[in-house]
Amino acid sequence: MSVKPAELTGPAVEVPELPQATVESAELSEATVELVKLPEPTVELVKLPEPTVELVELPEPTVEPPEPEPAPVAVIPAPVASRPAASGRRLDGVDGLRALAALWVLVFHAWSATGASLGPLSLLVTSGSIGVSLFLALSGFCLYLPVVRAGHQIRVRSFLRRRALRLLPTYYVTLVLLVVLTPLAAGHWGLYQYSGAELAAQTVAHLTMTESLFPSTFYGINGSYWSLALEWQLYLALPLLVIGIRRFGLARTVLAVVALNVVYRIGLQLLIDTQVIPGNSLMATAVLINLLPGRWAEFAFGMVAAELYVSGRIGWVASRLGWGLLLMVPVAVALHELGDPLEHVAFGVVFFLLLSLVVARNNPVARLFAWRPLAALGVMSYSLYLVHQPLIGAAAYLFLSHGSSPRLAFMGAILLIPLIVAVAWGLFVTVERRTIRSSGSPAAGSPEALLMAPLRRLRAWRSPATRVSPAG
Repeated sequence: MSVKPAELTGPAVEVPELPQATVESAELSEATVELVKLPEPTVELVKLPEPTVELVELPEPTVEPPEPEPAPVAVIPAPVASRPAASGRRLDGVDGLRALAALWVLVFHAWSATGASLGPLSLLVTSGSIGVSLFLALSGFCLYLPVVRAGHQIRVRSFLRRRALRLLPTYYVTLVLLVVLTPLAAGHWGLYQYSGAELAAQTVAHLTMTESLFPSTFYGINGSYWSLALEWQLYLALPLLVIGIRRFGLARTVLAVVALNVVYRIGLQLLIDTQVIPGNSLMATAVLINLLPGRWAEFAFGMVAAELYVSGRIGWVASRLGWGLLLMVPVAVALHELGDPLEHVAFGVVFFLLLSLVVARNNPVARLFAWRPLAALGVMSYSLYLVHQPLIGAAAYLFLSHGSSPRLAFMGAILLIPLIVAVAWGLFVTVERRTIRSSGSPAAGSPEALLMAPLRRLRAWRSPATRVSPAG
């Protein structure tokens, strides 16, 4: 073994490799004599570097511990499917939820306009005003979604301008029509009768989106308009929530909003119970409970769903907490029946869980709300929401004034829903669809394409170029 002499005569060369102690190098030199007599230890000396190899392997565990952190992502059902498409394509399930909210409110207004006694159906129908809670949760989800995708950044002026261009044109068209029709109806057809000064005050309040601040204008002209004023309060508050989220985090900000909502509603209830605010006044039953602090939690719950959706964790929430929906529905309904001040907060939790199931897109509930006809109705739900109550009021007036019972008048109003939807569709294709930001023509087979199909057929029928001329 010609290598050994080189190793034996070179301890001075090995010293830089083992700088731990100069004493050890001396011991090695003493060992050179022993190595000649007992060559076996030379094998041990060759093996001595082996622990140095193990020392290199020791850092490997420091790489392995971080790996379990993404492990929860692996158990999320279809996390990629839960992420929003880069193109900003509409979520059919969310549109289906919009349709549910609009129809629920419509049926509720048919009941309130007729005063019908509906027996076992009364609980479902009379709670239809809770559809507004669903709209608020959907607004929180849809408005905060692009903020999350932009890294929790928001350009306030651009945001408010987009919201104005999206909502105000269609709103103002219906408002102008009602302002013109109201004096012509002279208190008939379900419309209020106002003096010239009262109508002017109503018009100004509704033009400025302040109708929900005053008892005299809260249900004026169109009883559904008040929720649009509430929406604008939420729009103005969204930048403040974004600032809070960037500074304190989403969880703390949402908890603060929910706490404020709870304290406000309980404090308001105490004022009503002690007769500081008359309990039967519109100020107590409509105005104060529907101001921003009284409805903020529902919007914030929708924002949480948006954060979870973008991060890919919504599937995990749906699979782990979806069962809570079965528990929360009876709790929220019971609070609603009792007139509890926290009923809207409870329904906010219900609709957060329902929204989580729908946007997870990996369960029967999601597939139900993504049904194309339902989603198509959801696409035009804003137009339906704007026109339904005056038409329902007119139908109820027509039936009741001709001697129909309240229950028959209610059934007649329900049977007119296809006509109401047709009027809303006309408003959608002529006004609202022009305010929807779109990257082009709707994809074939999409709910938007289904909505536009009748218009395309009408244009094809009217176009001479598409008509087949007789042969010869």
